[in-house]
Amino acid sequence: MTGAQDTDSRERVGLAKRAVTALARRAAASRVEPRPTLPQRVLVVDLDNLGDLLLATPAVRALRHRFPAARLDALVTAYAAPAWLGNPHIDEILTCDKGVAAGPLWSRARLAWRLRRRRYDLGVILEAHWGYAGFAELLLAAAGIPRRLGRDLGKHRDLLTDAAPVRQQHWIDAYLDVVGLAGAVPDGGGMEARIRPEDAAAAAAWAKAHGVDRSPPLVLFPGGNQHLISRRWAAGGFAAVGDALARALNAPVVVIGGPQDAAVAGDVLRLLTVPAVSAAGALSWGATGELLRGCRIFVTNDSGPLHLAVAVGAPTVAVFGPTDPAVFGPRFPAAPASGSGISPPAPSSRASTACSR
Repeated sequence: MTGAQDTDSRERVGLAKRAVTALARRAAASRVEPRPTLPQRVLVVDLDNLGDLLLATPAVRALRHRFPAARLDALVTAYAAPAWLGNPHIDEILTCDKGVAAGPLWSRARLAWRLRRRRYDLGVILEAHWGYAGFAELLLAAAGIPRRLGRDLGKHRDLLTDAAPVRQQHWIDAYLDVVGLAGAVPDGGGMEARIRPEDAAAAAAWAKAHGVDRSPPLVLFPGGNQHLISRRWAAGGFAAVGDALARALNAPVVVIGGPQDAAVAGDVLRLLTVPAVSAAGALSWGATGELLRGCRIFVTNDSGPLHLAVAVGAPTVAVFGPTDPAVFGPRFPAAPASGSGISPPAPSSRASTACSR
């Protein structure tokens, strides 16, 4: 592509973006209706990853308690949807592709039309990623949702009707700030992860087939998102800790992860001197939660499985760096809210610890 062609292409992209923003503003202004005293149809948007969705569950619960009679739907990516499956505070989970924010205009317009037809009267953006938050602001405006809440991240701040200031605080509190704009009050409870019966059965069957069902295992997670590879501790570190704890606790060792973590799980297995098995790619998100719920101790990077372990009450040690544990670290749940469906043990019996490297 020549320099002139490249410049022309950038100009067309810029023009398209300006046109989309203008259309979103017009769509938002076109639906001017009297606001009900309380919203009847609420949409929560969070296009982040699995762990982020778990961090948002206290905010979702607070929103449900604030509007108990409203329909409360959620828009998430298909990849992260398992984090909210079975959540008792959500009526319906709508999914989209992870790449929709940068996808073709027609796909984004189709999603906006899909939401517009549902006639939501309150939209809540629980999204911390700057790019996705900007897309969500455009999306809710294009969908004609009259009240739109989010964080003041700056990209399309004028498309929000209310915005929470950005502060240095734990991610759970950042999400609670947003729903606080709607009058939602935190109940002091922690994150929620629902384990469905089929997930529990799958975890039990896998553990039996691999001979780790006779005593609670030591579980290691050395993986994590490829674009966040700087968060990973070395495979040798996990192997050394695994060897020491397995001997001290007389516990079997399981290395977990998704299919993308199979290689690093294999690296840890080769370095371990005690017997160990890999579950990388073998267990669903829910089945992994069941395995963690019954483990002896869980050692992990800063990751989605870290928050899953905390949500199910697993004793957890997390290795942090370069991210800040004060923002993303484990927060052990207080007593669960009535009807939450989770029963974590008392904090004195299970502890969650963040270690900086």
